Amino acid sequence: MQLKRLMGILGFVALSGVAVAQLSEATFSNATALTCQKQEGKWTFQSMGNGIVKATYLPTGYTRTQQISDAVTTKPQKVAVVSKGDRQKGFGTIMVADNGSSFAINDGSTALLSGLTALKEGLNNGFSFELMPGEQIFGGGERAIPMNRRGHRLNLYNRPNYAYGMGEENLNYSLPFFMSSRGYGIFFDNPSKGFADIAKGDAKRMSVGFESGELTFYLIPGKNPEEILKRYTSMIGTQPIPARWVFGNFMSRFGYRSEAQIRDIKAKMKADRIPMDAIIIDLFWFGDSIQNYVGNLEWVNRKAWPNPKKMIADFTADSINTVLITEPYIVKGTLNYDESVPYLATDSLGKTYTLQNFYFGKGGIIDMFRNDAKDWFWSKYKRQMDIGVSGWWGDLGEPENHPEDVYHNLKDLGYSNRLYAANEVHNIFGHYWNKMLYTKFEKEYPDVRLFNLNRAGYANSARYIIFPWSGDVGRHWPGFRAQLPIMLTMSISNIPYIHSDAGGFTFAKQDNELYVRWMQMSAFSPILRPHGTALKDYLPNADSYPSEAALFDEPYKSIARKYIQMRYDLLPYNYTLGYDHMANAEPLVKPLFFRSFKDVDALKAEDQYLWGDALLIAPVLDSGATSRKLYLPTGSEWYSYHHSQQPLAGGQWITEKVTLADMPIFVKGGSFIPTAPGLMNTKQYNPAKLVVTYYPSAKPSAYTLFDDDGKTNKSWERKQYELITFKADGKRTITIASNGGRYPGKPISRTITLRVVNVDRVSATVTVNGKKAQPTFDAASRTLSVKVSFNGRPTTVKY
Repeated sequence: MQLKRLMGILGFVALSGVAVAQLSEATFSNATALTCQKQEGKWTFQSMGNGIVKATYLPTGYTRTQQISDAVTTKPQKVAVVSKGDRQKGFGTIMVADNGSSFAINDGSTALLSGLTALKEGLNNGFSFELMPGEQIFGGGERAIPMNRRGHRLNLYNRPNYAYGMGEENLNYSLPFFMSSRGYGIFFDNPSKGFADIAKGDAKRMSVGFESGELTFYLIPGKNPEEILKRYTSMIGTQPIPARWVFGNFMSRFGYRSEAQIRDIKAKMKADRIPMDAIIIDLFWFGDSIQNYVGNLEWVNRKAWPNPKKMIADFTADSINTVLITEPYIVKGTLNYDESVPYLATDSLGKTYTLQNFYFGKGGIIDMFRNDAKDWFWSKYKRQMDIGVSGWWGDLGEPENHPEDVYHNLKDLGYSNRLYAANEVHNIFGHYWNKMLYTKFEKEYPDVRLFNLNRAGYANSARYIIFPWSGDVGRHWPGFRAQLPIMLTMSISNIPYIHSDAGGFTFAKQDNELYVRWMQMSAFSPILRPHGTALKDYLPNADSYPSEAALFDEPYKSIARKYIQMRYDLLPYNYTLGYDHMANAEPLVKPLFFRSFKDVDALKAEDQYLWGDALLIAPVLDSGATSRKLYLPTGSEWYSYHHSQQPLAGGQWITEKVTLADMPIFVKGGSFIPTAPGLMNTKQYNPAKLVVTYYPSAKPSAYTLFDDDGKTNKSWERKQYELITFKADGKRTITIASNGGRYPGKPISRTITLRVVNVDRVSATVTVNGKKAQPTFDAASRTLSVKVSFNGRPTTVKY
């Protein structure tokens, strides 16, 4: 054996007469690992495949090594260890270099991470590494600050912030996942309380630390957010497709006080022909007051709610889904408190912990990590599901009130050695609540897709079907503007259904213009849920106003209705976005730089976004605005969705005139947009009739539409769906083809009205499979239309 090889195995190599720690090979379980023992602790590097490196640091004497995250489902790979010189070892093209005082991780010849060292700061242990000049860092969860987080120190601690607006650094849903403009993502898989200092304390370094738990990160190479996200989700999963009704409009407020009130507003919505699919009932369903009723989880006031089962049945008969709120707290004096005591979190001695400074009343918090506590809590859900409830709203799941001296029992997670303090589990409490609801629901209702509205979770909570909103945002313009960086950051962090209380939540002066602008944006967001505080009958001196469009005066009502209707018209497009996320890790909402970090102007355009691949959305974010400056990304032409059918070149900034009724929307050249015009409810969707509009491009393009029955759980695993692909050759030929899939209710034949914009009258001759068709032509919009009968066989349209 060569001397250098022997010294490497022993873990040391002589360098200028000084013994320096060196990487060595060792086999751990089923994986080949690179290990290094330094004075401060032990380092282990493993390959996860797909170019991803797992790094774990164990400080000398550190005992809080629990790993209660279930985020990563893949295992380290057993791969050949290669060597490049005495001080570098790696897995294929991924090399780990030991530089004595630090490590570097390289992807071939490119340095992904340099200057990697251990971190010790107070109670926190973790990692520190170099940032390059000009390197931008994105991520970290919900933050109402610019998307580039460089220069900020972020708390990794879920915390609600009432009435927040732009500038609030720490909110309900923190995530230890980041992306770099240099071409890598990094996921610190630790749910305990921590921090991320992104070149604030040291302008050249990023430092991340945690109070407890296994110290592990995953380095994920990728040349752009798209590639990084695909590799990241290959480890943690994506979110299953929601039921079709989830893409509708919800009637919601804080809070409906009675059945009669709900029926009255619902009737107004219907009379004004405002589409809707669900009603969300806040905490007054289990009490007459905001305080001292949390935990009842039963219809207490039968004068206000005389017959919940009949009410819900009536809503269901009218194609309206009912969603109820729950919280993880049980207040003393409520119906369930005495029964809940065995399942509540404790103090360090195991005695039931009573929250003394909880807004909703003195009580306890359910220990969501215990199986018996989850079984008990689920029984309360099941009772309401049995009378027809369609979905759930889990509030306060950060948890909102979680003192440091609350303790949790992790025996059912394999850690029975001690009780675990709140800070050790805080950031994953909401996730285990999500997981409980998903697991119990799927077992009890295997054919139904879960709806779970909430505001906290962990990195992989999407796997358990969540629809998080961005917390109790202020009903003001700074609160509205804050939704852009929140929605975009969470979307590229694999939290695809992030959304806001459309119109704003908190008490504030009524601003009808703000409501309209917020509704316009929210119509092109993952969930459309207008939600605000309207409690005049309960708090007569409080400033409040409704969130339901039917209760606004003109012209605000009509503008809101117009955008709600636009959302319903786009139902086939929006529903396909759910499939694109699940199958391809595509966010529903994308920053303009999603495909490339190289477009500098796209990195600057943080106040606009892509809805899917085809639609560019530029919300109007200023009161009284008469124009909107926006950027059209390079690489394609762009058509106005509202008026002009003459495309504009990409790679330029433009200024669009706006009125109150308009929000700039552009369509990427080469796109196919499927619509189902005129729906008032998603159950009216008829897959046999589609309108598909093509926006021409000189480049070939394609689009795939996903369709199934809109409700059967895991239809994609049961092979009960159809994919219809539209292709354009970049000239004047369009082909339509199907994968031949079947599902319950699938039509034998579809009538597809194919529309082509920006067409000259002289060229309006159309053939379908070689036979001359009878098109129509709208000279004002220069749009050609032709009806195509499609039975699944390949169809060619030439114009």
